[in-house]
Parts: sequence; C-alpha cells; structure tokens
Amino acid sequence: TLAKLLFNELCAEYEYTCFVPGCTLKKNIKEIEDEVFSSMYHLGKQLTKRVKEWQLTDLRQKILLLVLDDIDNDSHVAFLQNIVLKNDCANSRYIVTSRDRNILNSLDSCDLDSCVFDVKLLNDESSTELFMSYAYPNQTKPSPSLEELVHKIVAKCDGLPLTLEVMGKYLKTKDKESIWIHCFQALVEAENVVSLDEKLWAKLRVSYDRLGSQ
Repeated sequence: TLAKLLFNELCAEYEYTCFVPGCTLKKNIKEIEDEVFSSMYHLGKQLTKRVKEWQLTDLRQKILLLVLDDIDNDSHVAFLQNIVLKNDCANSRYIVTSRDRNILNSLDSCDLDSCVFDVKLLNDESSTELFMSYAYPNQTKPSPSLEELVHKIVAKCDGLPLTLEVMGKYLKTKDKESIWIHCFQALVEAENVVSLDEKLWAKLRVSYDRLGSQ
C-alpha cells in the first residue's frame, strides 16, 4: 500500500513508469517481462506498442520508475538486475517490497545506491481508526456492549493493516455480541501459532471459516 502511494506521488517526475503487483511476480520471468511491458506508461499514457515488439533495451537511458511488489526469490532479484543493467540510467528509481530481509539484502549486488526501510506496525490509535473505517464505514458507533470488544479485537490484530481490514469487513453488519465474542476467541487461538506468516493466515482465516455455504 505504501509503495503504491509513493508510486502515485512520484510518477509525474519520470518519463517511464510501471507498477508490477505481487500476483504478477508469481508467474515465470518471461510472463513478468510481458506484464512489465504491457503495464508500462510513458508520460502518464499507457504504451500502445505490442508486447512482442518490446525489448528491455528500449528502456536504455530512459528515466524509469519501477515498483516490484512482494519479491520473494532470487529470480526476482535477477530480473531486477537485468532491468537495471539494460536501463542504465542514474536518474531511474526502483522500489521493491518484500517480507524477506535476506532478499532485500541481496539487492546490494545490483550495484545500486539502495536503502532498506522497515514498515512499522500501526499503533493503537491508527489500528482502531482503520478497523472502524471498515466495520462502521458510515461513521456510526458500536453499541455500548461492543465497544470493549472493538478494542480487544483491534489489539489482537497486532497492528497489521490487512488483518484489521479483513476483520473490520467481516464484522461490518454483525450486531450480535456472540459473533464478536467468537471472533475474538478465534483470534486468541491464532496467537498460539509460532510463525509470523502462519499467525497472519490463521487470523485471516477467522473470517473465512465463518462464511456461509454460498
């Protein structure tokens, strides 16, 4: 989310721009290349050139802003290295996001002046604000019986925006206190998972497990 916000703020300063979402990076390198070319913008307008006519060398000495979201393996690093080499422009900027610090550290081999920024968790106030924006989008307030549960559930989301969003959306139309209590108890059980990734999925699964059959 922060990478997308930064991209939107900076794109007007660059001749060529491209944002590659995490779902695209699950494909093979050739498909990722094609996605980069098909998602490329020049001075704010999407390129009309067909993918088959594109070559990485077309970007040589072009001022490029490229975002690769959620890189998670060495092939992604190699892909970025190749673009940096072919682009060969000191004024270009490359932004990548990852949950793996080792992957980010390996970017040093790209011969870039690079920095790693840790994205911090949300504090209690921001967490509550985000949760409430989804659970009560019309700026209504929870009933007195649910107010304490709001704070308890927000606390169990550990400041993770995705969890706060999912929980907020799930509880949006739920007025019964019993549903909120069951949700809180499920989040407590998810705390027993050791791995951070597994704990995240365990918490997101709380709303999934409560979906109706349809």
